[in-house]
Amino acid sequence: MSVNKSNLLYFFVLFSLCISICSCSSDAVDINEVVPYRKINTNFDLIHLSQLSNNSAEYFDYNEGKTLGYNGNGIFIYKANDQYYAYDATCPHDVEANEHVELNDPNDNTQWNGACKCPICNSEFLFSNGAYPTSESVAKYPLKSYRTSVSGNILRVYN
Repeated sequence: MSVNKSNLLYFFVLFSLCISICSCSSDAVDINEVVPYRKINTNFDLIHLSQLSNNSAEYFDYNEGKTLGYNGNGIFIYKANDQYYAYDATCPHDVEANEHVELNDPNDNTQWNGACKCPICNSEFLFSNGAYPTSESVAKYPLKSYRTSVSGNILRVYN
């Protein structure tokens, strides 16, 4: 079996073109590269979180004798459809700032929209969509999320 040199050349050109087009090039950024990693492993007693109803959130900066979140900025626990979600309160646009993202007032129906806002850059993050910033925000990345699990009356937040 003989191979034509021009066919072989076409094969390599086509193969190279396919590799360059199909290569894994992504603009996606890992949130751990934006907000640096900080180990978190803390438990909350759900009896003390009983006021946390569906579509509501609470801020915690300290639990079990430890500061929480990157740089001690705290975390949010958000409840939706009887599931718990946890997010770092560090703004991904102003990571090293001394301020943290703050909840819109959940007790004021005119302000609570299931979101929190950075007091520095005014970026707003919606909990209902994974804490991604709204389109009007200067922040490009969502709040860093943590894993959650429930066992009995204990909510564990960890990474």
